[in-house]
Amino acid sequence: MKCTTAFALIAALQLMAASGARAQTTAEQFEARAKALERAGDAAGALAALENAERLNPRSARLEDELGFLLEVLQRSTDANAHFERAIALDPKYAPAHYHLGVACWLGQQPERAVSELRQAVALDAKNFDYRYHLGQAFNATSNFAEAAAQLAAAVELNPRQADAWNQLGVARQHTGDMKGAIEASERAVALDPANPDARNNLGYQFVSTGRAEEGMAQFNRILSGDPANEMARINLGFAFLQKAELEKAEAEFRKVIARDPDSAVAHYDLGIALKQRDDLDGAKTELERALALDSSMPEPHYTLGIIHWQKGEFEDAAKQMQAAIALNPDYGEAYFMLGTALKQKGDLAGAEEALRQAIRLHPGDPGPYNTLGQVLRQKGDMEGSRQAFAEGAGAKQKKEAELGKMLQKR
Repeated sequence: MKCTTAFALIAALQLMAASGARAQTTAEQFEARAKALERAGDAAGALAALENAERLNPRSARLEDELGFLLEVLQRSTDANAHFERAIALDPKYAPAHYHLGVACWLGQQPERAVSELRQAVALDAKNFDYRYHLGQAFNATSNFAEAAAQLAAAVELNPRQADAWNQLGVARQHTGDMKGAIEASERAVALDPANPDARNNLGYQFVSTGRAEEGMAQFNRILSGDPANEMARINLGFAFLQKAELEKAEAEFRKVIARDPDSAVAHYDLGIALKQRDDLDGAKTELERALALDSSMPEPHYTLGIIHWQKGEFEDAAKQMQAAIALNPDYGEAYFMLGTALKQKGDLAGAEEALRQAIRLHPGDPGPYNTLGQVLRQKGDMEGSRQAFAEGAGAKQKKEAELGKMLQKR
């Protein structure tokens, strides 16, 4: 009896072991089937197979992440995020789950959380190009350009053949004021992907912005020769004509865009700039107001309308437009400068001083606000403060002229 019982126990243990082996094999088979279905383009079938694998292996961060990925492909974002989060809960150091959750949050318009998750992915795997690239791209889109430049510079070191990364790096450097570095990055992007109009537009704009209008126009014309309807290239060509003071040609390019797309707020704004420079202030005002009607989030038309009111001696309206521009862009140093100037003309010396000090805080290298502040303080009877402001303005002017001289020598 004891012998029979022992044999029965052994047989039961063997059966349990065999059953466990079959379960493990079955889970692997489900995974293999899921991968085959995914390669064949059957995401729904792959999801069903992977869900079977997950039921047999419910504590796998990797499986949870893969499930989330398939659900995201099937546009079931809420379910996808739940699986990414479960993967992270199972293994907080599983970088792919942080990365996929970051991308999903970005697509779901949750930029702060997206950046946080992408940061974590990079911290866990700093040598992954995709993690660096998408974090840099997110920083660019949220105007954190210095951080974007750092991440994208690291990304192109990891994979120097990626044109999109070079293009994004050019954008980041442009916004941090590193125009030389921006041009270098954009030139790399264009060399790697000559058919990329976005990279060419960025390179052309950077050329024009650094006084190399002809080189910029060559880039825009190259785009337009293959795609005459490329709106951004046409607008940028008009911008180049503005830089060359060829105002009629600039106006003609902007009007071509508007004829094709009457709802282009940017084209109406740029046409307003061209008309203003031609001293057609009423025409400029009409175009700038049209730009704002089409896109009320643009601070620049408010600023230019404020300049027009200031030129007409309408200081109250000028101040209102500058305040509207600042409300949309609290770091708009030029608008603070002009607000201070308009308030000074109105006789609001306290308001003018406050605005001018903000302008100096944002752009300490610009001599203009110092000099206007000096005038305001003198009117207020603060002679020592006035003297100091004028002295700081003179120093800023001298430094600016020295930097300009170095740039001209390099060219």
